[in-house]
Amino acid sequence: MTAPAAPQDVTDAVPFGPLTFVQEMARAGHATIAQLYDEALAAIAALAESWDQPAAEAQVLRMNDRPAVQVRPVGSAAA
Repeated sequence: MTAPAAPQDVTDAVPFGPLTFVQEMARAGHATIAQLYDEALAAIAALAESWDQPAAEAQVLRMNDRPAVQVRPVGSAAA
């Protein structure tokens, strides 16, 4: 898997002065995307290492153990 292409420096548009709001948001967005990409690769690597191990036991609920659901008639409004 290849890393995403490095974004162009957002300061190229304005070679002087402070960053504009849009440039600051673009920089923050690029940093967030890079962080999410790194986290996704770490999650994929963790799954690749443990894919053949059994998952945690599933909990089976009997009908009596399930939460009760109250059904209201269609025309009634909440009071």
